[in-house]
Amino acid sequence: MTRRFAVALLVLAACDAPDPVAVGAIVMAPRPLPQTEAEIAFAADLFNGLQGQSINDAREYCGLIGVDTAGRYVATPARRGGTSSCLPPETAGPGVTVLASYHTHGAYDREFLTEIPSYDDIRTDIEDDTDGYVATPGGRLWYVDARAKEARLICGAMCLVSDVRFEEDPEFPVMPRYTLQDLAAF
Repeated sequence: MTRRFAVALLVLAACDAPDPVAVGAIVMAPRPLPQTEAEIAFAADLFNGLQGQSINDAREYCGLIGVDTAGRYVATPARRGGTSSCLPPETAGPGVTVLASYHTHGAYDREFLTEIPSYDDIRTDIEDDTDGYVATPGGRLWYVDARAKEARLICGAMCLVSDVRFEEDPEFPVMPRYTLQDLAAF
């Protein structure tokens, strides 16, 4: 695990809320299990296995991450989505406690903001009462905290498999955190 990854984990661990949190008119229960370094590493490994296909196909891929009855991290098979959306399964199967959704953002396209989670990414996780992980074509890994209505950067460009055509946009510096309200402007 890289030092940058470890620092991000400490920041995220400090953000866990043990009590239900009001989100607009929705009251969300606490996350079923606290986020761990092992969970983040599992998500990163999952994305590293998916990014190449997602980039080559220029499509999003998505699913659910959870823990089985033996306490092992598991993921549903990735579903192939469209160029800018993907619908994960409703459940992860019997005996699996869902912790988060996951999805890729496909291939690099300078015409779209693919390096940050979208407003709909966060809104959908809030509506589904689950957190989420997002991988970008530039190789960034994001964590969507549905209860806080925000996305936090776990690791920056090139920390995951990335599109060889990716270029940073000098006119749009990526911030380490975006709220649902911030993303409404995009």
